[in-house]
Amino acid sequence: MSSGFCYTLPMAELKLIHGKQSIKYDHFKDYDFESCRAVCARLMGVAALKVTWRAKDNRRARFYQVMHLDYSEYGIDDYQEFICTPGSPDYGEKKEEMNGLWGRFVGVMGSDTTEIDASCMLRLIEDALLLASEDAPREYDNEENKEFRAYARLRLGYMQDALNCEGITSADCSSRDAIEEISPRRLSAYETINYFVMRLVDLDFPAASYLSSMSMDDLRSSALTDAGIQTLVRSDIERSDRRRDPSDDGTSFPFRVRVTTLAKDAYYHSTFVIWLNGNYRAANPLVTDLKVGSVIKLSEYEAAMQISRPEYITVFDCKDDMLRGFDPKYIGPFENSVATMVPNGWLYTAYKGNNSHVDTSSYRLSDDVYGYAVLTIAGELVLMSNDLRHISMLDDAAIFSLYAPFLNTKGRYRIDTSVFQTLCHVPGAMFEELVEPGED
Repeated sequence: MSSGFCYTLPMAELKLIHGKQSIKYDHFKDYDFESCRAVCARLMGVAALKVTWRAKDNRRARFYQVMHLDYSEYGIDDYQEFICTPGSPDYGEKKEEMNGLWGRFVGVMGSDTTEIDASCMLRLIEDALLLASEDAPREYDNEENKEFRAYARLRLGYMQDALNCEGITSADCSSRDAIEEISPRRLSAYETINYFVMRLVDLDFPAASYLSSMSMDDLRSSALTDAGIQTLVRSDIERSDRRRDPSDDGTSFPFRVRVTTLAKDAYYHSTFVIWLNGNYRAANPLVTDLKVGSVIKLSEYEAAMQISRPEYITVFDCKDDMLRGFDPKYIGPFENSVATMVPNGWLYTAYKGNNSHVDTSSYRLSDDVYGYAVLTIAGELVLMSNDLRHISMLDDAAIFSLYAPFLNTKGRYRIDTSVFQTLCHVPGAMFEELVEPGED
């Protein structure tokens, strides 16, 4: 028999709970910030950070963020996270993968590393995030890049929120302070000029301003920036004197500079006079003025003449056993290199340990590379360097490595035109097919 009363049960509130494997799970609430290591490469227009977090419920467990920041166009070039819990099945694999990625960034950037505090870290990240926003202008983009940047912005947003909740913000570190924190402490006149030109033509005005007393408006309106974002390929610097090139302030010291830059559409050759507030012996000088003489767009032939360099090449024939299990760590200079797939095999790059190539009156972009090795589809190991001394060292490293029994020397060459890149990009090509008979 019905009582005549009707009861309405409250509707249950449904909530989506993200698991720890989801990119939307906020791992940062489970960890405490521990430290941040940075590569001191801000004057090259980039930075790499390794951020370490410590688990709240297991003080032996760590959560790592490894990122590559770009202050020219994209903001964030790479961002990866690693959960490393001792005792878990994948602990060793994750730790090795994280250290390998970090080691690659350090090697490629050729710089020292330093410990920075959380405030400086946040400033570096937030300045990069401005460039990673969807409405930031860039010359080239695609859906894959957009998807990656959205993921990186999401994860770094969680990180910012976690630190902000602990009272840690970027307010205590300006952009200029952050640049100084991960830049060389002592610069020569040549380094100042080369770094300044790199940053200016790359439209990285905050870093160019750090090296200059010029106004931001003067930097932005320079004729060197008219071609858009550019890479400094080479520069040649000549000391001048105050009688030949007097400065407006009457005290700055002049240098005459010729540069070749690569923009999206072409190579450019520019000449200009640049003044520093000191002489060529001064430490940490600033650029006080810049007067451009000419900016000329180069033809393909002129560009080739500007950037061409001899290639010293050694070719080895490899036995099949070596091809199946090749590991570059057994050839000294390539110990920390990572395989890059190219159409004709696997390319390895050995970088120099520092950016000393910037401290010169004759800068070349490729001078930060010690040498290359490509293991081709056809079974050749081909070593290349633009420096005769370096190719000799690479030769010795291969000949006296554990792979010596599997290598047979086929020839050593000096080539005055670029052959190595062609070899890398022609599937199945063998070196002897790309050179004239009898060429040495």
